[in-house]
Amino acid sequence: MAADALFQATGATVSVMDFAYGDVIFGEQKCAHCHLVSEGSGEGTFSCFDLMPDPRSGAGRIVCRTGVAALYSPVLRDGRSVAHIVLSGFVTSTRERRGVYERLLSRGVSEDSARRLVKALPVISRRQAESYLHIALASARTVFDATVERLASRERMDELKLFVSAGRQVVTTEHLDSETLGGIAEEAVAMVGGEAGAILRPRGSVLEVLARTAEWRGAVGAVVPCASTASGRASETGKTVISQGKEGASATLAMPLLVSGRVLGVLEVRLAQSAVPVAPERLSRLGRFGQFVAIALEREDERTAVSRAMIGYSQLNELASELGGQTDINGVAALVLATIDRSFTFDVGGLVLTGWGRDRADVAIVDKISQADVDSALDIVSGRDGDQHPFAELNLRDRCIDADLPGPAVEERALSVVSLTYGSLDIGWLFVGRSDGERFGAQDNALLEGIAAHAGAAFGRAALFARIRDDYAKTIAALSATLDMGERTGRGHASRVMEYAMMIGGELGLDVESIEQLRFAGLLHDIGKTGIASEILLKPSALTAEELEAVQRHAEIGASIVDQIEFLKSLTPVILHHHERWDGRGYPHGLQGENIPLLARVLAVADAYDSMTTEHPYRQRLSSAGARMELQGSAGTQFDPRVIAAFFEVLDRMSLAGGTGLLAPREAQGRADLPA
Repeated sequence: MAADALFQATGATVSVMDFAYGDVIFGEQKCAHCHLVSEGSGEGTFSCFDLMPDPRSGAGRIVCRTGVAALYSPVLRDGRSVAHIVLSGFVTSTRERRGVYERLLSRGVSEDSARRLVKALPVISRRQAESYLHIALASARTVFDATVERLASRERMDELKLFVSAGRQVVTTEHLDSETLGGIAEEAVAMVGGEAGAILRPRGSVLEVLARTAEWRGAVGAVVPCASTASGRASETGKTVISQGKEGASATLAMPLLVSGRVLGVLEVRLAQSAVPVAPERLSRLGRFGQFVAIALEREDERTAVSRAMIGYSQLNELASELGGQTDINGVAALVLATIDRSFTFDVGGLVLTGWGRDRADVAIVDKISQADVDSALDIVSGRDGDQHPFAELNLRDRCIDADLPGPAVEERALSVVSLTYGSLDIGWLFVGRSDGERFGAQDNALLEGIAAHAGAAFGRAALFARIRDDYAKTIAALSATLDMGERTGRGHASRVMEYAMMIGGELGLDVESIEQLRFAGLLHDIGKTGIASEILLKPSALTAEELEAVQRHAEIGASIVDQIEFLKSLTPVILHHHERWDGRGYPHGLQGENIPLLARVLAVADAYDSMTTEHPYRQRLSSAGARMELQGSAGTQFDPRVIAAFFEVLDRMSLAGGTGLLAPREAQGRADLPA
């Protein structure tokens, strides 16, 4: 019966054999693949092996005629071997599977049949196989003892059936959910005549209820303290604890579930006072049952670890792909934070960036914790006193913070921190923290290190791109300043248009790349005027119709210039259409409404505002208020109303801030529709 349970769990064959007489005492006469080889058509174990083991031998390993390995161990009675338990029908590695395939081919088996066989053979580690063999051996000894001693009473047989049934549930399940474990807990309670039971898992200083019987008080997922409880003592000591209840109350039996001395869980059973003390043979059976449960929990941990590793590899691959096209530091930070968010169980985590003159912290919060806890975590990660030296920039995501909530003490929060590096340069840290009693394992730390490796390279690349963009911008700014001096536009016109356009883009919520395009388009929007005669550009009086037509060609000339430069090619439609009008009466193509590129509509407003508020030889400049009135009056005809509204928001905000910088009021006059 125990052999049947193991067979169901592993796909292997478990048999009880008499090596002396070649008999199969219990189990299948032959494995499912024996028919593939021509030899050994007889009955019993003589047909299984080319060379039979010595009946007096101890535990060992043998290879059957098909090339499949088998483990065997003697069943001893009074120090004498009365039979052997044999576990077969599996391989311990893919290399061994290949060996079986070649052995079958050498025996004349077809490639197709051999391939089907080796594919069906389960892979079981040597350690697990030995563990299963020992469990089967324990069950066989129980059966032999019962038979020899003639103690196969109805009650004992029922208990033995119960044991095998419980063992089958443990070793056959693919996933240990609360329902499966609840059934196992029911079997445990019946085994010792208990009232109710549960299976608990250590979680730091508490125990989590994984499963329970219907009569158990409490819910699955609830936690109970380890301190002053029978299960807590069993978890800490690794020994079974029986706690007598107070007068009239139930007693508690807590049995640790051990694998290689490691406590994976606790089996707790509530007992009536009349059931105490528990008979030694019942405790012994419960102990063997506990071995089954512990092995099942270990297998579940291994399955979860493999699944976690695969998810981690997937997250790293996805992050690497996303970071490959990201050249902005803010964008890199957002991607890294999102990856941390979906890769770990934590209540506070994020990144600290100190390289390249930055001093910022981006923090994700997934639970309601106090601001003091966030500050404490950042102090530990960065090694500085945040009160004395606060971050220049602190970005909080999912602002689930309650300033009045007393968060867990720092020593109760597990933190995993890894350094961010770029080459030999230390640029910051990544971190995750949790206060649920769990700790971050080696696999968690390895995943965080993998994220940090990708993030460090991406931050370095983004910083390099930022320096390159700045260098380009400085070069282009110098060129635009030269252009300003060569025409009637006021000095600094291109730089101001750039600033206005970028601020409008930010107000509209445009992405970083679009705002960067506005940066260069603002500086270069009038580069086409290099193709216009200086006599026209510097004429102190109003332009003739022919001269105005020549000036209007500067948009097409400028577009053709930037279109020849790979780095600036994306600016072509922006510069080409920045003099189009919302009502379709602009130039050069008379585009209307949404058909005009958005960045060109933004540039048109920025260009017109600076033109109106800048002194010209042929007209006075407008005040800021006057220019706003002109823009408002032209919204929906010359300009996109949404862009106008966004620009006014920028102007209002800057005015409230004191009207400093480029947006300081200028007392000027002029007209918005004259080409700048």
